[in-house]
Amino acid sequence: MQSSASSQQVSRDCAGPANNPPAPADGFDDDPILSMNFIGSSDQACKECRRRKARCNRALPTCDLCVKYRRHCLYEKHSRTPLTRKSAFPDLNPVLARLERAEALLRQMRSLIPPQSRTWEKQGTAAGAYHVRDGDHPSFNFSDAVEAKSDPEPDGSPVKDVAEHTATASSVSPRQGRMEHRHVDPDHQRMLERPPLEDFEWNENDSARAYSLSPDTGGDGAVEDTPLSDGMASLSVNEQAMLDAFFRHYHVSYPVVHEPTFRAQYSEVIPRPNGQCWTALAYIVAAIGVWTSAPTSADTLDMALFAQARSILGFNFLEVGNLSLVQALILASNYQQKRDKPNSGYNYLGLSGRMAMGLGLHKEFQGWNIPPLNMEIRRRVWWCLCSFDIGASITFGRPDVWPHKGVEVAFPLNVNDKDLTAASQAYPRESRQMTPYTAVATQARFHIATHECYQKVISKPFPTAEELLRLDSSQIEPWKASIPPYFAEGTPVPGRYALPQAIMAWRLRNLRIIMYRPFVIRRALRRRADTDKASAIAYERCLADAESTIDMIEDFWNRHEHNRLAAWYGLYFLFQAALIPCICLRDDPSAAEASGWRRQISIALNVIAAMSSLNASSARCHQIISDLCSRHLDTTASANMETPSCATPHMSQQVLETRPPWPGGQPVGEGPETQINDVFSMMWPNIPPLEAADVVMADEVGWMEFLRSGSVDNWDDASG
Repeated sequence: MQSSASSQQVSRDCAGPANNPPAPADGFDDDPILSMNFIGSSDQACKECRRRKARCNRALPTCDLCVKYRRHCLYEKHSRTPLTRKSAFPDLNPVLARLERAEALLRQMRSLIPPQSRTWEKQGTAAGAYHVRDGDHPSFNFSDAVEAKSDPEPDGSPVKDVAEHTATASSVSPRQGRMEHRHVDPDHQRMLERPPLEDFEWNENDSARAYSLSPDTGGDGAVEDTPLSDGMASLSVNEQAMLDAFFRHYHVSYPVVHEPTFRAQYSEVIPRPNGQCWTALAYIVAAIGVWTSAPTSADTLDMALFAQARSILGFNFLEVGNLSLVQALILASNYQQKRDKPNSGYNYLGLSGRMAMGLGLHKEFQGWNIPPLNMEIRRRVWWCLCSFDIGASITFGRPDVWPHKGVEVAFPLNVNDKDLTAASQAYPRESRQMTPYTAVATQARFHIATHECYQKVISKPFPTAEELLRLDSSQIEPWKASIPPYFAEGTPVPGRYALPQAIMAWRLRNLRIIMYRPFVIRRALRRRADTDKASAIAYERCLADAESTIDMIEDFWNRHEHNRLAAWYGLYFLFQAALIPCICLRDDPSAAEASGWRRQISIALNVIAAMSSLNASSARCHQIISDLCSRHLDTTASANMETPSCATPHMSQQVLETRPPWPGGQPVGEGPETQINDVFSMMWPNIPPLEAADVVMADEVGWMEFLRSGSVDNWDDASG
């Protein structure tokens, strides 16, 4: 027995020093793998060492490298050569191919795990690190989104585990965590604020494999993602056209993603980050691209693509934070709003805002050594989110929840993508021409400069005309003067930037209409001019901005490209502006200005009818304006005006036809309360009449108090 033990010791010594098993590391003393005794050697290297082309000592039951890096050591005893086995067992070939693909997918998924969470690398040297080979990432395209809708998965699960993105932090031993904590520099601990070490990304989702009862699953494994098959035959729009449409129509207004980086990731020139989060982002980008470029509003391919993105996202992603997920949620919110799901979009928007602040997008840390392009992408994402958030609050008449205080991030630079790349070590000089980032920087500055104006409008009591005029001159006018000359109104711009430039001009006038239209409504209900000069100025400014908006949108629609994005913004701003002359004409059709009001309404009706093929809401808005004041329009003059050719096939004749004139050109004989209730439902058609005052003007009592404000004699004369 003694000689046998001695011979065994000699054989192990002959194998070299590498055969001696290493001493157990702290925190793993009772690990069964590390405590296994050497029982012999194999005639071949283990599968892990052969796959990695590493030098294996062939120790049984586990070689030293697999012990050191905690791998699954497996030996195979071949009775035939691989070539003979292949020919003798042809049925195994598909199985082997699937295993190879699974191993490649596991390697790819491990590469997506942040470096600080790769616990198997921390327990060894850099020699054991995993490297992603070219072509390991599974290919995907958007055709499966359409096919999957007709054949859903049997389990019905909306998402897979997020363990494929990042490893769970709980796999690090408590002793190791305490050892790392003891080496923290005490000088750094005394700092109140310091540059972040990473990109604020986190993963608080528990790994499903950590609690798996199956002995075949390892703690550091990754859940296999379902590869998407090649081919785009089932789609009417190819994938390249989807992306091109997104960057041509949408990206120039809201550059949520960086075009060169996204295209490189999609083409797999560089790795796709953040696993399924990036996949969801890609589907949403494609959906918006299809939506903006669809020839008619009846096209629903974008909805299938968005449904695929939505099926990827789930509650598990509430425990994950990364830039790709924030970008996906921001775009999802705006897409849902434009697809007539405002509340769903509002919820996506709130989630993306919280996640963005969790990632630190609202701050720039002094001394933070971050590449200029990465910092600039963070700025663009933050200010795109700002534009969507404040814009949605104004659209829905909701409180402004954007954090105006505590934000320490610069506005996006006006630079071209060729001047700021991943290799740039410093920020380039800003361009003096239009770039894809001009519009979002200008709009973000607009919202920051004018947020007090909107706060006043939705506050109680309603501000006086003097207060609003003072805010106009102190906040809106300085911002307007700060617009760069290459983006100012009337300045010729390249065709792709015409819509962002026009939307900014429409947005400015829309805010002023919102500020001053209460004075228009109050004067219409009183049926006499205001006695104070400030109210008269507010009234005139509202009418002037409404007329200017109608003329500008008509000019844009006649001169520029038609697409669904232009139809969406054009209809929204046009409808809000057209209601102003409608109110005036409805209450005083014999006024000296009535001919101008009729002209504006007729233009608005024609343009809205022309938008009907691209915006399904056009028919509803056309009907509202017609019901409100068609009886006061000059039917002879209206008949002579050219009706757009696209209006007839897409809108019913009942919507386009006008009613006979109101007899004698008399105003509508209704009391102030009845009229204002009708006005509410027409200004905000998507809000129930009983909720309109509460949603848009804070509360009905306060709104009616404002309408009744002024001289009592005025109301007595009006009621008499």
